[in-house]
Amino acid sequence: MIPNKLIALVASALAAQPALAGPAHVLVYFGADCTGRSQELLVNDYSCVNAPFRFLSYKEHGWGSKNQRLNFNFNTCGAANEDPLYDTWAYNGDYFKSGTCYNLRNHAPAGKVDAISIRSKLGF
Repeated sequence: MIPNKLIALVASALAAQPALAGPAHVLVYFGADCTGRSQELLVNDYSCVNAPFRFLSYKEHGWGSKNQRLNFNFNTCGAANEDPLYDTWAYNGDYFKSGTCYNLRNHAPAGKVDAISIRSKLGF
């Protein structure tokens, strides 16, 4: 029989661990205003995902963990310079509200209107 104190200790330790969320789900669109060809990208913590095409807009399709940030990059994963356009929280961030369409041209530096990859990192 397992003593109640041991059960309470294990339960307390498990409760103190950060909740593991699934990957952030991002719907990327070939066209502006979330039009044209689309693809869902699943972005896990500390990973980078290349889209199958350059995209001009995107929508949140499933939040990541509360401390996960997403970098939208002009270049592919692993390029010498991924050239991040901007980043946002993957959990209800400034540019990651549920069901809202975002055009990269409205948030990226001048002259950058599309992206090809999304890198995840943890930020606090």
